[in-house]
Amino acid sequence: MSDTSPPRPSLWTRARQSGLIAALVIGVAAWGVGRLVQQQARDSHAETLRQLVQPGDLKLISSTSCLFCTRARQYLTEQRIPFEECFIERDSACLAEYRARGAAGTPTVLVRGQARLGFDPGQVAETLAAAR
Repeated sequence: MSDTSPPRPSLWTRARQSGLIAALVIGVAAWGVGRLVQQQARDSHAETLRQLVQPGDLKLISSTSCLFCTRARQYLTEQRIPFEECFIERDSACLAEYRARGAAGTPTVLVRGQARLGFDPGQVAETLAAAR
């Protein structure tokens, strides 16, 4: 009588496969925790900004083709944070202000007149808190 069942994987092969599965599970869990922490930080910054930002405090100098400008606009709108926005392609005064500030790109974010390149809710909150 011959045994036709496939050979059983070695102990080493089974351990290695288990290790890969464990590493995959740990990696997915770490990614999920990281996303949760990011979301909590985002929510915390939004709450702080809603408390600190007054109309006229925050202005985006944007470009119509700027993905980061779109993301900043969406964030501010979704979080109900008051802001103004102008587009350098559509508004000559906006373009003049952009050039006068020597801006290196868009969005240029004006926080109570202080220019910053790029939108970072945490930095905006820090700037506003320091100016109190």
